[in-house]
Amino acid sequence: MDFLKNKLSNTSIDFVGMRYSAGAISLIMVIMSWVLFFAIGPNFGIDFTGGTEIHLQFKEDVDISEVRGALAKLNVSNDAVQQVGTAAEREFKIRIQDPEFGSKEVRAEVESKLEKAFGDDWIEATDFNAEIGARLTVTYTGEPVGPNEVKQALDGMSIANVASGREDNQIIITLPGLAQEIGKEIEKAMGGKEFTVLAIDAVGPKVGAELQKQGFTSVGATLALVLLYVAFRFDIGFAPGAILALFHDVSVTVGIFVALQLEFNLPMIGALLTIVGYSLNDTIVIYDRIRENRDRYRRKDTKDLINTSINETLSRTLATSLTTMMAIMMFLIIGGPVIRNFAFAMFLGIVFGTYSTIYVASPMILVMEDVKPWLSKLIAIQAVDQGGDEDLGGPGMSESEKRRRERDLPDSAGPSAS
Repeated sequence: MDFLKNKLSNTSIDFVGMRYSAGAISLIMVIMSWVLFFAIGPNFGIDFTGGTEIHLQFKEDVDISEVRGALAKLNVSNDAVQQVGTAAEREFKIRIQDPEFGSKEVRAEVESKLEKAFGDDWIEATDFNAEIGARLTVTYTGEPVGPNEVKQALDGMSIANVASGREDNQIIITLPGLAQEIGKEIEKAMGGKEFTVLAIDAVGPKVGAELQKQGFTSVGATLALVLLYVAFRFDIGFAPGAILALFHDVSVTVGIFVALQLEFNLPMIGALLTIVGYSLNDTIVIYDRIRENRDRYRRKDTKDLINTSINETLSRTLATSLTTMMAIMMFLIIGGPVIRNFAFAMFLGIVFGTYSTIYVASPMILVMEDVKPWLSKLIAIQAVDQGGDEDLGGPGMSESEKRRRERDLPDSAGPSAS
C-alpha cells in the first residue's frame, strides 16, 4: 500500500493537456443523457406518479417468477414486483402505479347498491379521488339524502365514512376497503395462495407530482448554493468549474438510469444529493491545493500549477474513491432490491465524480482565467455608461483604482493625466 502511495505521489501526468478530448466526451455524455431524459423519460416510481405499494408475506414457498407471472394477468409489469430479504422469508413488494387500480369493482358495487336503494336515475355523476385514501363523490338528483341513509344503503361494504358534500345534492363516501380489494385481486391471480399484508403505502397522483417537483427543485437549489459557497470560499473563477462538474455527475447518472429504465424515486433524489456532496468534497480538496500552490509558486504557469496540484492529491483522490466504492459494492451485491438502485446511483456518482473533478472542474479554471478579464472590462464599460465620470472618480475610490480603470478604458474613461 505504501508502494502504491509513493508511486502515485510522484506522478506527473498531464491531466490538463487532455482537457479538450475529455471535455468533448463529457459534453457528449451530458447531451445524450438529457436527450434520453426528454425522449424516453425516467421510469418514475409511485413516489412521483402516485399509486399503491403492498408488502406481502406468503405462507408457503413462492418463487418471484411465479408472482410476476400471476400479476402479469393484472397488467402489472415484472419490475413492479420485488423480493424482500431471502427466499425463505417469502416477502414481496408489489408496486402498482395506477392510483385507481382495483377501484372499478368497488365503485361499481357502490353505484349498484345506491341505485337499488334510491332508484336507477338517482345518481347524476360520480367522481373518484385517490389522493387521500379512496374517496367517491356522488352527485344525485331528487330530494336531499342524509349520510345515515346512504350508510344503510351500503350495508355490508367496508365504508370508513359517509359525509355531505359541498353542494346540497352531494355525498362523499370514503372507501378504506380499496387496498383490501387490491389484495383480493392479487389472491385471485395467485390461484388462492394465502398471504399476509404487512404494509400498504398509497400516494395520490397530485401528491406524487408535487414530490417530483420538489425533488428536482432540491437538486437545483443545492447546485445554486454550491455556486455561492465555492465563490465565497475560493474565487468566482473557481465556482463555474465546480458547478459544471456537479451538473455533469448528476446528468450522466440520471441518463444511465433512464437508459436502463431503472426506477426513479425519492431515494434516487437522495442519492443525487449525496453524489453532489461527495463530488464537491473531492473538488474542494484539489481546489485547496491549487490555491496553496498558487500562493507558493507565483511565477508558475497556471496549467502547470493545476497539473501539479492534481498529481499531488491523486493518491488521496483514488484512495478515497476506491474505499468508498468497495463499501458501495457490498450494497450492490448483497444489499437486495430495496437499496440496489440507490447503491448503483452512488457507484456511478463516485466514478463520474472522480473523473469530473480532474477533467471538468480543474481545467475550467483556465477557461475562467481567459474569460475574467473580458467580463471585468464589460462590467467596467457598463458602469461607465451608467455612471459617467462619477464611476471613475466617485467618492471613496482610491487614486490607484482610478488610474487602473483609466488604463483599462482609455477610450471610455474620463480625462487622463496630462
